[in-house]
Amino acid sequence: MTAHRALSGLQGVHGLDDLEVYLGAVGSFRHGFGLYTFHTVGIGDAFTYPPFAALVIMPLTFIPYGWAAVLWTCACLACTALIAVVSGREVARNQAPGVLGDAVLSSGLVLSAIAVSAPLASNLRFGQISFLIAALVLADLLCLRRTRAGGVLVGVAAAIKLTPLIFVPYLWLTGRRAVGVAAAAFAACAVVAWASMSHESGEFWLSVIFQGDEVHAFASKGNISLDAALRRLGLHGGVHRAVWVPLCLAVVVISLRRAALASRAGDHFAAAIVIGAASLVVSPISWTHHQIWLVLAAFAVVRRPERRLFERRFPVQALWAAAVLSIMTLPLAELRPWLAIAVAVLVPFQRPEPRIAEPMPPLAIGAKVGVS
Repeated sequence: MTAHRALSGLQGVHGLDDLEVYLGAVGSFRHGFGLYTFHTVGIGDAFTYPPFAALVIMPLTFIPYGWAAVLWTCACLACTALIAVVSGREVARNQAPGVLGDAVLSSGLVLSAIAVSAPLASNLRFGQISFLIAALVLADLLCLRRTRAGGVLVGVAAAIKLTPLIFVPYLWLTGRRAVGVAAAAFAACAVVAWASMSHESGEFWLSVIFQGDEVHAFASKGNISLDAALRRLGLHGGVHRAVWVPLCLAVVVISLRRAALASRAGDHFAAAIVIGAASLVVSPISWTHHQIWLVLAAFAVVRRPERRLFERRFPVQALWAAAVLSIMTLPLAELRPWLAIAVAVLVPFQRPEPRIAEPMPPLAIGAKVGVS
């Protein structure tokens, strides 16, 4: 086992713990020891993603670890910029005229919010893959939704990590063609992985995918999933499953309905945020680096109360953004499970009504057409 670990070339390396797992496991496969048999020194972390993820990471195993870490960090920052630009454009489209109505300024504000948030800090600290997944999903849902390629990036993201599969029912509800594209992309990636890593593919789909109990036992407050919350309350075994499964189904159904309604109203950004938050709730593991969806939720349009007095005295949108960004920036991890649930099933997001130009006075109309 010592030789097995040494072959990864990562002994004594500290800092990007998850990247160490990725490179160590893929290096282990390249040297004939297997992808899913690798465990890091100390806490014994192992590779838990589908084999296609290993193919994506494999080029980095051919260069020194230091350079791999630099390239991986740059890729994370590039994904951050992509998320900000794609999201900022949608924020500008959904907002009234003003600062947030400008795509460049909106993208800058989104980027600034992400830059100081806990999810980005966690991604950079551990060398995580989460921002790549979010960038692929958002680029698909917000940029490719009207093209023939809509769904392909969701399929690729799901082939790297299974969590984005929750977006497939959303695609079914909002555009059935994209479901076929996503399924085809997912299957194509799986076939490529099987052709390249047949033993590891069989091991993952027949064994590893069902061995989540060891990982799921992590019930620290950093994991904001419903599963972890129930475990922290002392629920285990059959009682845990009897509570967890119905609650997860309810969250999925409600969030899908909310997202479909938002999409039909033209607010595809809010729809993506709702499903992203739902994925945090129902996934057994939702660490800080997964929680980029909650940072973006600060920029979704929230419906104001009907009472004009309340509307005038309290700028609802500003209060919502301030609350969300405070929770996702300050050490308030205990509030994040509640925020995820609120975004997924409770907060009333609403796209503003289309702006209609004021009618021109008769005199102005006459002057414009040359009537004296």
